[in-house]
Amino acid sequence: MSLIVRNILSIREEWRQLLKKKIKKTKRKNQYTIPYKFDDDTQNTKQKNDSLLIVQNIPTTIPNNNVFRLKTNIQFSLQINKDYSLGSLFVDPHSNNYKIARIDKRKNLIILTLDQIDRPITPPEVLYSIFKDRNTQLAQTFMQYNNRNLEPTKCKFYKIQEMIDFEQKIQGQPYAVYVNIYKDGIWKTFQKIFSQELLQILAISEEMLFHYCKETQLMPISAYYDKNDEQLKVFYKTFKGIVGQQSIKREYINYNGEQFTASLIVQCFFIYDEEKDLIFDYTYFVTDCDKKWLSQERVKQNELDYFNIKPNSCQIEESLDQEPLKRCGFKILNQK
Repeated sequence: MSLIVRNILSIREEWRQLLKKKIKKTKRKNQYTIPYKFDDDTQNTKQKNDSLLIVQNIPTTIPNNNVFRLKTNIQFSLQINKDYSLGSLFVDPHSNNYKIARIDKRKNLIILTLDQIDRPITPPEVLYSIFKDRNTQLAQTFMQYNNRNLEPTKCKFYKIQEMIDFEQKIQGQPYAVYVNIYKDGIWKTFQKIFSQELLQILAISEEMLFHYCKETQLMPISAYYDKNDEQLKVFYKTFKGIVGQQSIKREYINYNGEQFTASLIVQCFFIYDEEKDLIFDYTYFVTDCDKKWLSQERVKQNELDYFNIKPNSCQIEESLDQEPLKRCGFKILNQK
């Protein structure tokens, strides 16, 4: 079975089991269960002093300004928001319409399970009109991508074994997978999956990703989006790559703000699940770049900076001191 599919089934089964469980707390019948009225002023004062209120200004989602949600699950926002980004990374456009429900790690994969935000559906003609005024090629590829998703039954369907063969081929390469589900005429993204190698492209560790996602409910992406209309070129290339199932050249950016160009290989697998009567779309984005952007040392340094971890000065001094007699704090005197 495909590693991606196996992990999805495992997480869905865990989720079902958690929903079935009933939490029941039983009180111990002893003297400590006797209710005590805190009427005493001294006790009230003590209770107030022991209380600590912590307020954090953390956004649940990106502000709903110029954000579009389509039945075909195309994510787009007219404004690029970097207020809550992870370092210099941009926010994944999926964060416009999805929040993170849970985070899992399975072997070499980091799996973000998503929950859709309830936003009104935008007619595709609205987005087409906006694109046409700015970039004709983008408008055309957008409609091709949109029309493909409107009639998924006309797409080429694959067998699980074909996806397994592809996963073995890209093993050890940086890639991300979006798992999409088609139900009642609407596409929905169920999960976004990172390989460990893709985290190196982003120049972040899994601990950084876990903390960032839990704090902000947002997802980072490796794409570089220019604040001007250059961002439309990125969407054009992405739509073109998905529709044509081909390799494209794209601008990347990492946590440190370093920009570079690399090839992005896009491969979609439409698989019909007869048991659930659902269509699944597994879209793989595989990065082919210079190995120098896969630096574990860069990731470690960024993790120290992100969590504000300072190396122990004593350890540094000891590592610089090579003579064991000096470290012991005494020396042998020459005797005649």
